[in-house]
Amino acid sequence: MLSTPNYFFGYDPVKGEYKVLAIDNIPARSEHKVVVLGGEEEAWTSASWRACPHFAYTMGLCMNGNLYYGASRMDIDPPNNSIIVSFNLTLETFNIIKVPTNVLPLAYDNMWAAKPYRLTDKILINYRGKIGVVETPREGSFRVWVVEDAKKEVWSMNTYHLPQSAAGLDFKVMETFYNGEICLVSKRLYGPFCLFYYNLKTKCMRSDIIEGRQISELKRVDRGISVTVSDHYENFMFLDT
Repeated sequence: MLSTPNYFFGYDPVKGEYKVLAIDNIPARSEHKVVVLGGEEEAWTSASWRACPHFAYTMGLCMNGNLYYGASRMDIDPPNNSIIVSFNLTLETFNIIKVPTNVLPLAYDNMWAAKPYRLTDKILINYRGKIGVVETPREGSFRVWVVEDAKKEVWSMNTYHLPQSAAGLDFKVMETFYNGEICLVSKRLYGPFCLFYYNLKTKCMRSDIIEGRQISELKRVDRGISVTVSDHYENFMFLDT
């Protein structure tokens, strides 16, 4: 089990503040703290949290003033322990969205991993204003779950198929765009370096070649390569350091 904290970055549209939420994956401590970036005093404060020890699996999703991340409860046995944690960035309060057992992948311990505390093969996405879960493509296809009604625990699931030209590639899901596209990056680096975009609405795929550094140079990085993409095009906010 990982002992390092998980950090999630989000934006509070009401107060116009950027915040970082830190949670501890050790049940004995179960600390949850938040800090406002760019303020006069960047001090960590405790976030209000009810007793619900859990292990965070996914990266955070910031949407409509809330931070979301996939987790599993430690006080409930599988398969009933899968949840999505919601953190209101304005009120700094938590809420829990239960994952129905009937949507869990076959042979999975929980929604996020086949075995407890393993690396997840899923990320949370903004699916047309709703919380979505997308899995890493396998053998030319992948599934997308959408939370249609959190209170009634109503979820939908659809399977998408990559075009034949990309079916043999091993992809990693990077990001989703509001126009319905999911950005994919090949796990195996070869030239030229490409970003692939799969449109969930049209079920079509396109690619962009990234010019600049050669793949041979990127492969020299000892700790691997991290790719960040975004469709955010507003002005940058410069924070005092």
